[in-house]
Amino acid sequence: MNDFMQKKQYVVIAGCLLLSFIMGSIHAFSLLLEPIETKFFVSRSFSSFTYSLALTSITAAVYFGSHIYKRFSPSIIVLIVMAFSTFGTLISAFSTSIYFVWIGYGIFFGFANGLGYGYTLQYSAIAVPESKALMMGLVTASYGLGSTIAPIFYNKTNLIGGFKNTMTCLSILFFIIIFFVFFLFRFSNLKFDLEKGSPTKLKGYSPINKYLLWGIYGCSISAGLMCFGHAVGIAKSYYVSNDYIYFIPIIMGFVNMTGGILFSSLIKYFHYKNIILFLPILTTFSLLLLFLFPSKISVFIGLPLISISYGGIIAIYPSMINKLVGNTSGIKIYGFVFTAWGFFGLLMPFLAGKTFDMLNNYSFIIFITTILSIFPILIIYFKYDKLIINTNR
Repeated sequence: MNDFMQKKQYVVIAGCLLLSFIMGSIHAFSLLLEPIETKFFVSRSFSSFTYSLALTSITAAVYFGSHIYKRFSPSIIVLIVMAFSTFGTLISAFSTSIYFVWIGYGIFFGFANGLGYGYTLQYSAIAVPESKALMMGLVTASYGLGSTIAPIFYNKTNLIGGFKNTMTCLSILFFIIIFFVFFLFRFSNLKFDLEKGSPTKLKGYSPINKYLLWGIYGCSISAGLMCFGHAVGIAKSYYVSNDYIYFIPIIMGFVNMTGGILFSSLIKYFHYKNIILFLPILTTFSLLLLFLFPSKISVFIGLPLISISYGGIIAIYPSMINKLVGNTSGIKIYGFVFTAWGFFGLLMPFLAGKTFDMLNNYSFIIFITTILSIFPILIIYFKYDKLIINTNR
């Protein structure tokens, strides 16, 4: 490969990382819960439904992504992401009703987020096909980095002008940064070719049971989705001081990013089964710590451990599916499996808000997510051969 082609690859990767980074801000939503409640005089379940709706919209974008990606060039995809995200946050900034926030932030920004994140995952794998897992892991990690930096930003903008100021500033940032990504993709002019560098599938593997994979994936990430949507609320219910409370989502975002990089690297040394089994075990341990020993210490230990597990899960599954069945089939199968992310993303944050309104604590939802996290452990341990049959190992 000549130097010019390598430079084009790096330009694409830079654009993918930057777009993924700015989209990752959505997972600092817990810092917006109280500003939304204050501005619109709504309950915790209503404010958290904004996040649930956004996660559902992300899922819809990823699910239909395979039909959208092949119809438009990379630069056009980026312009669509820019238009939807900027428009969505502007609607939210100047809305007078929570329902318009659901439309702007929940639907428009959520869809733009899923379209941008899903596209950068696949585009990065196409740009450097010989290092697919690493590139997809880096994109996921950059998404996590965005959720690490966003709490610092949200904390400042909330103090200055509340929810309206935060949404207005987000709109400006989205426009500037995504427009820069547009120029990077235009400069690279690298075609989005799904067949580029695509091994049909690994030898020795049979087709994936996508329905079983859906259940495993959904239950594995349910705790992470709930905790990212309610991190600040959980910390407050465990009496973490307001002076330190915004550090919780920062730490969670950082270790989420770390989990994506770490477990994407470990697939060179460990079987996929061992990794996807270990991660829900780590999640279950963390949830039990929060449930059985409610304290400030358990918050600062449990929530980050859940985050690092979540980061590993969302990084491992797309690269695992892509490697097993190739780019073209991988996008379709991952699109289906990713609907579990949307289902649990809609259910868990909303259920957490609803139970908090009823009980004024998060103990019940932590108990429910603990049960859900045990299911993938049992399925992977006892039924892994029904998921992916490996005839070589």
